[in-house]
Amino acid sequence: MIMDGIIKDVVGSLLERMRELETIKGPPMVHGFNWLRIAGLGERAKHGKPLTEAYGSSRSLLGFDDLMFIPAQIDKFPTDYNMVNTMTTIGPKAAKPMTISTPIMISAMAFGLSVTHRIKVAVAKGSALADTATNSGDAGFFLEERKHAKNYILQYNRAHYGNTDEDLKRADMIEIRFGQGAMGGLVETVDGADVDEALAMQLRVKAGQSLSRPLVYPELSEGKTLPDMVSRLREVTGGVPIGVKVAAGNIEADIDKIIDAGCDFLTIDGASGGTANAPEVTINNLGVPLVYAIPRANSHLIKRGVRDKMNLIVTGGLRDAGDFLKALALGADALYIAESALVAMTYSQWQKVPIGTAPAELFLYWGKHGDKFNIDEGSKALANFLTASTQEMAILTAAVGKNDISQVNMDDMISLTEVTTRITGVKEAWI
Repeated sequence: MIMDGIIKDVVGSLLERMRELETIKGPPMVHGFNWLRIAGLGERAKHGKPLTEAYGSSRSLLGFDDLMFIPAQIDKFPTDYNMVNTMTTIGPKAAKPMTISTPIMISAMAFGLSVTHRIKVAVAKGSALADTATNSGDAGFFLEERKHAKNYILQYNRAHYGNTDEDLKRADMIEIRFGQGAMGGLVETVDGADVDEALAMQLRVKAGQSLSRPLVYPELSEGKTLPDMVSRLREVTGGVPIGVKVAAGNIEADIDKIIDAGCDFLTIDGASGGTANAPEVTINNLGVPLVYAIPRANSHLIKRGVRDKMNLIVTGGLRDAGDFLKALALGADALYIAESALVAMTYSQWQKVPIGTAPAELFLYWGKHGDKFNIDEGSKALANFLTASTQEMAILTAAVGKNDISQVNMDDMISLTEVTTRITGVKEAWI
């Protein structure tokens, strides 16, 4: 069993303190404070600085568990899941659309700012074996990853790391990153002590140099517009899909700007989304969970008359095939996974780290045991997970009587609670 906190709480002295707290006997709650919150209070008191954590929200935000699929039996018949189509195309109106064998893609995890060189290579290889795509993350173009990835999504970032025209031309899709679920659109900083030679070479800066991305894209500060940015990227790349990634927030207003810019896709990162290092206060108190965000985004794209022109990609706390297909049924076209991918590709190697050590030490860039991770074993494990999850989505698709994953919609589900019905528009199970 994978405990919820085993991946999330892996950074610095907080991890050490949590291990101490885990040995304390007694009730898990003290006057309304659980052990995780107590540890956080203690770390703030000790250091006098905002607390940072790895990966997603530790709160129990509303997810997809109160949605169930409706089995086809007599009124309509199930289909053969071996014949279900799982092919997915991103940017159908682009000059060079990207077609993959599954709607599951690997999310943005940057070399050096998040994960190790070995992990990036394994992700690229695993995604290629499963005939899907992987995202560079905001450290930009990473040569070793591009060599092994079949479909490569390059993040366009505000510091323009790995974003030269030559870099852009080698991508199959460009994602302009405005925000992410764990911290919205805030600036991320990197302490100079963490910028070693390898990371400095990747970001094309000096080793030991502290880094901070600008709050606003330089182009926008210089008077250009988002349509200008999209137009230029489309020209440089020769017509690959161009889109924008945002944290789920002012969904309709943000979508209006993205539509007006002529984007091919929109990526929404829900409030459960994580990162390698973000303020705990934003991780747990900022943004809109995906179960709220997807129906709103889908409805607005329909209202604006662009649903057949613009893909909706979602990410942020999606765990398994059930979550994946429910996200598609609510209106998404494709999805990203990160933490579940990392767990899948490293799980068989957790025994390589000392007892009591967080498995994240195998994949985080500043982890102490990254050199123990076997790339080929990890890539095969990731490919197996992606293949199995895609097959499971096909099974559910067949069970509701459809023969194409893209055909599954809200009418194929029921809601177990009034709250979920009001949020999603999915019909009640009790009527």
